[in-house]
Amino acid sequence: MKVSAPDMRAPRFDVVGIGLNSVDILCRVDRYPDFNTKKVLRGMEWHGGGQAATAMAALARLGMETALIGAVGDDAEGRFSLTSLVDAGVNTESMVVQPGLASQLAIIIVQDEGDLEDRGGRTILWRRDVSLRPDDVREDIVKSARIIHVDGHSAAAEIHAARWAREAGIPVSFDAERVVPGTEELISLTDYLVAAEDFPAALTGSVDSEEALLKLHALGPLVTAMTLGPRGALAYDGTHFYDSPGFQVEAVDTTGAGDVFHAGFIYGLLHEFDIPRTLQFANALAAMSCQEVGGRAGLSRLEEVEKFIAEHSR
Repeated sequence: MKVSAPDMRAPRFDVVGIGLNSVDILCRVDRYPDFNTKKVLRGMEWHGGGQAATAMAALARLGMETALIGAVGDDAEGRFSLTSLVDAGVNTESMVVQPGLASQLAIIIVQDEGDLEDRGGRTILWRRDVSLRPDDVREDIVKSARIIHVDGHSAAAEIHAARWAREAGIPVSFDAERVVPGTEELISLTDYLVAAEDFPAALTGSVDSEEALLKLHALGPLVTAMTLGPRGALAYDGTHFYDSPGFQVEAVDTTGAGDVFHAGFIYGLLHEFDIPRTLQFANALAAMSCQEVGGRAGLSRLEEVEKFIAEHSR
């Protein structure tokens, strides 16, 4: 089965993301601290983050024209967030500034040492006052895309956008991470659902991954999939399951790896890759991103991804 987006007439953007953007403050430690102890801070850096935002930045690095619809406050974090998006090549004209509210901020504690499966792991502490509302979403921007990408954190606004997209024949990609009111309706408007590992069981009640993807598929998407961390990804297209192994790298920081996977998946959709190649490309892009500290520090260009895949597929 070919996974493809429809042929749109002169779209302004390849992808429009709708959802979270964030300031990520990366704090590196040797090991995660025990309760009520002190710990040496090995480093601290500010990065742009957020699910939809990081996916748009990753797609821009691959040469795609991207825009983000999201909300920030009129604080220092909001200004940093907008600047980081512009620096990444993401169009911000449809971003909304909400005066007096705090922008999304995440304190991310990254572990440098430990067993291989623990190294590069992270713990996230976050706060957010801003919230994207349906009235904040611009119909002209949504309908100027070849595909839109939502992350479920502003469900009402994203449902609003997904309905416009469906009217215009524009496919919808959904980065499904958590179950909130409106999630099932958003899934019903979704064409390509790629969920975090715990999401399918949380929504469907099925702990068997294949059974859970079948149930999600019955809600409307053309393709349902789930990321499995270093083990890769599993997808279902209504006929076949596709189990795509991950690429083994020495992870420095896994922040944003799932967001980057979605960027690779969308890139495959827009270039009409088949599902195995789409998953392979997305797995490679995500693995490469884990080799740098920060969700956007390890974003790769197309030629770098192709070289990585060739070298790791021998």
